[in-house]
Amino acid sequence: MAKKVSTMVTEYLLEQIKLENYQIGDKLPSERELMQILNVGRSSLREALNTLVDMDVVEKRMGIGVFVKKTDFTNLVDSYVLSVLLDTEISGDLLEFRLMLEVESAGLAALKATDQELKVMEQAITKHILAIEQEKPTIEADELFHKSIVLATRNSVFIRVYHFLADLLHSFKQDLLKVENKEKSLQYHQEIYQAIKTRNKLQAKAVMREHLLEVTNRYMHAQKQVNKSYI
Repeated sequence: MAKKVSTMVTEYLLEQIKLENYQIGDKLPSERELMQILNVGRSSLREALNTLVDMDVVEKRMGIGVFVKKTDFTNLVDSYVLSVLLDTEISGDLLEFRLMLEVESAGLAALKATDQELKVMEQAITKHILAIEQEKPTIEADELFHKSIVLATRNSVFIRVYHFLADLLHSFKQDLLKVENKEKSLQYHQEIYQAIKTRNKLQAKAVMREHLLEVTNRYMHAQKQVNKSYI
């Protein structure tokens, strides 16, 4: 499978920063200059820059340009992690791992969740409802809900792995939610919450599995359609 143009641009810019061609605070060449240097279109370049913004490597300053924000990638990416972030096939592996982690987390949360932890889940669902009603992004509510379930396991290993996984997912989390049916996801969240609240471990795991599989399948299908145009 051929790599997307934006993926190659992202890798190139990261490599330039890693080679210390740019320092923190340095301004990247303008879009026009980068398009000429890399011989790519504006949409591919902007997609690559947005990925770097999501990874907290650069920041955009309105009307001024794009500036380097981070040059030490020790805790962010190495060559393998970068491929996880940018390569569709490996991203699928990452999403499968997320499925295993969060399904088990839902089961543990059903056994361990306190009243306070259940309240946080309720707050996430309320935020989700408001976001849909106001036609706003649901990413904050989604992240809060899934995070609250993992925290409710009170398993230090699960929590650490989840935080690392969330960082890896960050660069394409927006894409996940673009293909997600917000109302359907809300329904899943409500069912998962009810299963956890009633201490139904098997139901909590089953609904979480169904929810994540549905989102993952939508995402992978969308990525395959996009990648066809680059083959």
